[in-house]
Amino acid sequence: MPSQNNTGRQFDKRHSVTIVAMAALASCRFAAYDGGYPNATGGAKDVQGVTENAADIGEAVALTTSYSALVEAGAAIAFGVLVTTDATGRAVAGTAADHCGRALGASTAAGQLIEVQLYKHVHA
Repeated sequence: MPSQNNTGRQFDKRHSVTIVAMAALASCRFAAYDGGYPNATGGAKDVQGVTENAADIGEAVALTTSYSALVEAGAAIAFGVLVTTDATGRAVAGTAADHCGRALGASTAAGQLIEVQLYKHVHA
């Protein structure tokens, strides 16, 4: 069954890595290469993956890095749109010039989980 018909609660994890959290990280949020939350500056602050569980500073946390993951929405998101991250790692609508995935589900409000197909973080 396609994920848009399954309330966004499925995903297809293909690969993961473990990092050390350099900030307190919540579950199901985008995380950066430097162990914090990503932002638009690029480099170590680009999205590396999505947290599989919460982690405090200094704790190890697994990140889903390939194909798709469940991500907490930071706002309403329509199925199929490009997504990027807000300051706390939640998925929000992105643009062709700034995105790190595509919504494979939809949310009607912040706090809902949606499946996101993971892309390399783009800043044009």
